[in-house]
Amino acid sequence: MAQEIYYYDAKPLREIIADRIRSDIIKGVYTDGERLVEPKLAETLGISRTPIREALRQLESEGFIEIVPRRGAVVKRITLKDLDDLYAIKANLEGLAASQATLNMGTEEIEKLKKINEKFFSLSNSSKNIVEEYLSYNVDFHNVFILASKNNKLIEILEGLSKNFQRFKGILVAKADRSRDAYVEHLKIIEAFEKKDSVLAENTVREHINSSWRYLRKFINKEDNGL
Repeated sequence: MAQEIYYYDAKPLREIIADRIRSDIIKGVYTDGERLVEPKLAETLGISRTPIREALRQLESEGFIEIVPRRGAVVKRITLKDLDDLYAIKANLEGLAASQATLNMGTEEIEKLKKINEKFFSLSNSSKNIVEEYLSYNVDFHNVFILASKNNKLIEILEGLSKNFQRFKGILVAKADRSRDAYVEHLKIIEAFEKKDSVLAENTVREHINSSWRYLRKFINKEDNGL
C-alpha cells in the first residue's frame, strides 16, 4: 500500500522524500548495501519516479547512498575510515565554531552550557543504557556554541554533518565513565568561554571531540574495517 506523502510549498518534494528515506536508513529499515529501487520506492510512496531520482541524488551527495554500476542506488556502508574522516572534520569545524562564538557567548549562553553539563554529571552515576540521553544532551551542549558562532554557512555545514552521525548512533557507546570524562571536558570548554579565549576554546573543543572518538574507536571492530 502506498504511503501518502504530505508536503508544503515551503519545502520541495525532493527534500521531503530524501528526509523519509534518510530516516529509514538511520532506523535500519534499509540496511548497508541494500538496493533502493526507484519503481518500488515510487509505488511505496505513491509518487512519480522523478522526485525519487532527485532525492536519491541528494542522499548520494550527503553520503547516505552510492550509485553502483549495474546495481543502481544502494545504501552506503559506513567504514572505519569514514568515521575517522567524519570525526576529523567535526573536530576542526566545531573548533572553528567555538573560536568564532567566543565573543558572542554571554552569561545566558554560558549558563545554558552549565545546566546541560550537569546532566552529564547525573548520567555518570547511572548504571542503565544511556545512549539516547547522552546523544541528546551532547547535541544540546554543542549547539549552544555552534549557533553562537553566528556563521550561517558553518552552521549549515555542521547541521549536514550531524545527519551523517545519526547513521551510527546505534553503535555509539555511552557509559558512565565516558559521561564523567565528557563532564570534565565540558568544564574546560565552559572555562574557555568564560575567559573569552578563542584559541583555548577552539583547542578544548577539538580535544573533546577527539577524546570522544578515541573512546568510541576502542569499541569498533577493526578487523573488517567496518561497522
